[in-house]
Amino acid sequence: MSNTEVADYLFTVKEGEPSRNEKDDAPVWLMCEPMTHELSIVGDKAFLGIRLKPEVTIAEAKEIARYLKDHIVGISYTKL
Repeated sequence: MSNTEVADYLFTVKEGEPSRNEKDDAPVWLMCEPMTHELSIVGDKAFLGIRLKPEVTIAEAKEIARYLKDHIVGISYTKL
């Protein structure tokens, strides 16, 4: 039997990305900030992020964040 969790997120534009390996850093990215609760797979000292291509500008990232807010009702995780 599968178990599905759903959480609502706000997409926030961030510059630079913390990583263990600087070659993977993205100049601009979106942080998925939980609005009510975090998915249990994320844990206390972690976050979900959306990496954007290096050529994406801050203005474009803000437009992407707005688009996602307008069209996504939640992010889900299903464990089979």
